[in-house]
Amino acid sequence: MTESLLESYGIYGGSLVVAFIAGIFPLASIEVFLIGIAVAVTPSFGEMTLCCLLAAAGHQVAKTITYYTGAGAMTRGKLGAKIEQLRPRIDRWNKAPHLILCLASTFGIPPLYILSFIARPLMGIKFLPYTAIIFGTRIVRFVVLAGIPLLF
Repeated sequence: MTESLLESYGIYGGSLVVAFIAGIFPLASIEVFLIGIAVAVTPSFGEMTLCCLLAAAGHQVAKTITYYTGAGAMTRGKLGAKIEQLRPRIDRWNKAPHLILCLASTFGIPPLYILSFIARPLMGIKFLPYTAIIFGTRIVRFVVLAGIPLLF
Protein backbone atom coordinates (compact mmCIF):
# COMPACT_ATOMS: atom_id res chain seq x y z
CA MET A 1 0.00 0.00 0.00
CA THR A 2 2.79 2.40 0.89
CA GLU A 3 4.49 1.92 -2.48
CA SER A 4 1.29 2.65 -4.43
CA LEU A 5 0.64 5.67 -2.22
CA LEU A 6 4.13 7.00 -2.92
CA GLU A 7 3.73 6.32 -6.64
CA SER A 8 0.41 8.18 -6.71
CA TYR A 9 1.21 11.15 -4.47
CA GLY A 10 4.97 11.18 -4.00
CA ILE A 11 6.64 11.63 -0.63
CA TYR A 12 4.97 14.99 0.03
CA GLY A 13 1.40 14.06 -0.83
CA GLY A 14 1.86 10.66 0.79
CA SER A 15 2.99 12.31 4.02
CA LEU A 16 -0.07 14.56 4.02
CA VAL A 17 -2.53 11.74 3.27
CA VAL A 18 -1.05 9.21 5.71
CA ALA A 19 -0.90 11.85 8.45
CA PHE A 20 -4.58 12.65 7.99
CA ILE A 21 -5.52 8.97 8.08
CA ALA A 22 -3.33 8.39 11.14
CA GLY A 23 -4.97 11.33 12.89
CA ILE A 24 -8.42 9.84 12.44
CA PHE A 25 -7.55 6.16 12.87
CA PRO A 26 -4.94 5.68 15.62
CA LEU A 27 -3.86 2.25 14.36
CA ALA A 28 -2.18 3.90 11.37
CA SER A 29 1.17 5.51 12.17
CA ILE A 30 2.55 8.57 10.45
CA GLU A 31 5.76 8.17 12.44
CA VAL A 32 6.43 4.74 10.92
CA PHE A 33 5.64 6.14 7.47
CA LEU A 34 8.06 9.07 7.87
CA ILE A 35 10.83 6.84 9.21
CA GLY A 36 10.19 4.47 6.30
CA ILE A 37 10.57 7.33 3.83
CA ALA A 38 13.80 8.40 5.52
CA VAL A 39 15.20 4.87 5.26
CA ALA A 40 13.86 3.81 1.83
CA VAL A 41 14.01 7.05 -0.17
CA THR A 42 16.86 8.78 1.74
CA PRO A 43 15.69 12.33 0.98
CA SER A 44 17.74 15.36 1.92
CA PHE A 45 17.14 16.89 5.33
CA GLY A 46 15.22 19.75 3.67
CA GLU A 47 12.96 17.36 1.78
CA MET A 48 12.36 15.35 4.95
CA THR A 49 11.56 18.53 6.88
CA LEU A 50 8.97 19.48 4.25
CA CYS A 51 7.46 15.97 4.54
CA CYS A 52 7.27 16.49 8.30
CA LEU A 53 5.61 19.90 7.92
CA LEU A 54 3.02 18.45 5.54
CA ALA A 55 2.50 15.51 7.88
CA ALA A 56 1.93 17.91 10.79
CA ALA A 57 -0.60 19.83 8.68
CA GLY A 58 -2.48 16.67 7.68
CA HIS A 59 -2.43 15.44 11.26
CA GLN A 60 -3.70 18.82 12.48
CA VAL A 61 -6.67 18.71 10.12
CA ALA A 62 -7.60 15.29 11.49
CA LYS A 63 -7.16 16.45 15.10
CA THR A 64 -9.34 19.50 14.39
CA ILE A 65 -12.09 17.13 13.29
CA THR A 66 -11.76 15.10 16.49
CA TYR A 67 -11.67 18.31 18.56
CA TYR A 68 -14.96 19.57 17.15
CA THR A 69 -16.51 16.11 17.22
CA GLY A 70 -15.78 15.83 20.93
CA ALA A 71 -16.93 19.37 21.61
CA GLY A 72 -20.22 18.73 19.83
CA ALA A 73 -20.93 15.25 21.12
CA MET A 74 -20.07 15.82 24.76
CA THR A 75 -22.00 19.04 25.24
CA ARG A 76 -25.40 17.79 24.06
CA GLY A 77 -28.07 15.62 25.54
CA LYS A 78 -27.68 13.39 28.55
CA LEU A 79 -23.90 13.23 28.26
CA GLY A 80 -23.64 17.02 28.35
CA ALA A 81 -25.85 17.18 31.43
CA LYS A 82 -23.79 14.48 33.14
CA ILE A 83 -20.55 16.32 32.35
CA GLU A 84 -21.93 19.54 33.84
CA GLN A 85 -22.95 17.60 36.93
CA LEU A 86 -19.39 16.27 37.26
CA ARG A 87 -17.75 19.62 36.39
CA PRO A 88 -16.49 20.33 39.96
CA ARG A 89 -14.72 16.96 40.07
CA ILE A 90 -13.33 17.39 36.58
CA ASP A 91 -11.97 20.84 37.42
CA ARG A 92 -10.17 19.48 40.50
CA TRP A 93 -7.82 17.29 38.45
CA ASN A 94 -7.68 19.65 35.49
CA LYS A 95 -4.82 21.80 36.85
CA ALA A 96 -2.50 21.90 33.80
CA PRO A 97 -4.48 20.99 30.68
CA HIS A 98 -2.07 22.67 28.25
CA LEU A 99 0.90 20.80 29.71
CA ILE A 100 -0.96 17.49 29.50
CA LEU A 101 -1.88 18.22 25.88
CA CYS A 102 1.75 19.08 25.12
CA LEU A 103 2.97 15.81 26.66
CA ALA A 104 0.35 13.83 24.76
CA SER A 105 1.26 15.46 21.47
CA THR A 106 5.00 15.11 21.97
CA PHE A 107 5.34 11.71 23.63
CA GLY A 108 1.93 10.06 23.15
CA ILE A 109 1.20 9.68 26.85
CA PRO A 110 -1.71 10.08 27.49
CA PRO A 111 -2.95 9.18 23.99
CA LEU A 112 -3.50 12.29 21.90
CA TYR A 113 -6.40 10.60 20.13
CA ILE A 114 -8.42 10.52 23.35
CA LEU A 115 -7.36 13.99 24.50
CA SER A 116 -8.45 15.47 21.19
CA PHE A 117 -12.03 14.44 21.86
CA ILE A 118 -12.07 15.79 25.42
CA ALA A 119 -9.85 18.87 25.00
CA ARG A 120 -12.72 21.34 24.71
CA PRO A 121 -15.57 19.82 26.72
CA LEU A 122 -13.60 18.41 29.67
CA MET A 123 -10.25 20.19 29.68
CA GLY A 124 -11.54 23.60 28.56
CA ILE A 125 -8.79 24.16 26.00
CA LYS A 126 -9.77 26.73 23.38
CA PHE A 127 -9.18 26.06 19.69
CA LEU A 128 -6.20 28.38 19.01
CA PRO A 129 -4.03 27.13 21.90
CA TYR A 130 -5.05 23.58 21.03
CA THR A 131 -3.97 24.05 17.43
CA ALA A 132 -0.71 25.80 18.31
CA ILE A 133 0.31 23.13 20.83
CA ILE A 134 -0.56 20.19 18.60
CA PHE A 135 0.94 21.63 15.42
CA GLY A 136 4.15 22.83 17.07
CA THR A 137 4.84 19.66 19.00
CA ARG A 138 3.95 17.43 16.06
CA ILE A 139 6.49 19.20 13.86
CA VAL A 140 9.21 18.68 16.47
CA ARG A 141 8.22 15.03 17.02
CA PHE A 142 8.13 14.21 13.32
CA VAL A 143 11.41 15.97 12.47
CA VAL A 144 13.24 14.26 15.32
CA LEU A 145 11.90 10.78 14.56
CA ALA A 146 12.33 11.05 10.79
CA GLY A 147 15.69 12.78 11.10
CA ILE A 148 17.33 10.02 13.14
CA PRO A 149 17.69 7.60 10.18
CA LEU A 150 19.14 10.41 8.07
CA LEU A 151 22.01 10.76 10.53
CA PHE A 152 23.22 7.23 9.91
